[in-house]
Amino acid sequence: MNHPFTCWAHLGIDISKLSFEACLWLNNTLRSATFPNNPEGFTQLDAWLKEHDVPKTFAGLEATGPYGAALLWHLHVQGHRVHLLNPRRVKDYGRSQGRRVKTDRSDAALIATYLRASEKLQPWQPPTQALVELQALVRRRAQLLDALQAERNRNEVAPSAAVAASLQRQITELKAEVKRLNTAIDKHVLENQPLQKSVRLLRTIDGVGRMIAVTILAEVPAISTFARARDVAAFAGLTPALAESGTSLRRRGHMTKEGSALLRKMLYMGALQAAKRPSNAFHKCYQAFIQRGKAKMCAMGAIMHKIIRVAFGVLKHDTPFVENFARL
Repeated sequence: MNHPFTCWAHLGIDISKLSFEACLWLNNTLRSATFPNNPEGFTQLDAWLKEHDVPKTFAGLEATGPYGAALLWHLHVQGHRVHLLNPRRVKDYGRSQGRRVKTDRSDAALIATYLRASEKLQPWQPPTQALVELQALVRRRAQLLDALQAERNRNEVAPSAAVAASLQRQITELKAEVKRLNTAIDKHVLENQPLQKSVRLLRTIDGVGRMIAVTILAEVPAISTFARARDVAAFAGLTPALAESGTSLRRRGHMTKEGSALLRKMLYMGALQAAKRPSNAFHKCYQAFIQRGKAKMCAMGAIMHKIIRVAFGVLKHDTPFVENFARL
């Protein structure tokens, strides 16, 4: 049976730097058009939808980069129900439909049909400007740290003194830039009272330091809109994927790893603190997993899962962490 939204128009969008392909599923028919990815193109899209007598749609585009940010805001302001879709799920849906052709138009059509077929999709909620800026700062810091590690790796095998000197200069500059970003993040948090309060609450959680706290806020900017803690864990890609069939297939479960890799990386750092320190509220839970014969990485994943669930509870209920939360 079709879900209640199949009678509505569904708008799939495949976006690139300079343009976007729009595909409208209306009355069991697909209609496509291409528009420039700028305010003029957004106005043209509005006019195109008006021509088809579709004032509001269920619109969706994949979360693949920064090129769709302005269009997301525009669609939201115009009153469309907007969905920022996980590319892996859209791709898996395409495979299930026997998809063999890949073009911008076919990608937009796939997104439109995916929207029509899917249930319980989480609508996109626009983050505050403070969270948008925090996300940009946190991600830029992560980029610099990746570049710094790459230069350090190259320096270990530098073939000459001149190359080593060049690499060392770059390492020095990158370290200085990371320090400047740290200062900018601290300044931004201090200048925004809601952010400052959220960071303070998150830092009451054992294992959650300053950068883990700001990364949670940056990478799950609409955390307060989730209904349940397990929905946040699923958004972060920390829920297990089960693979079993009949009596012959029993593969070990693993994380889905959807969502932000940066968030999982920082939560792993928090889980490490739980594993090392007996005074940590999550330490007993970690040890219990080990004593049950679970692999260390499995235990780490369980602690990461608990930390993000506790973070949701702390922020949702505006309550500092207490050790009983570790049982969530």
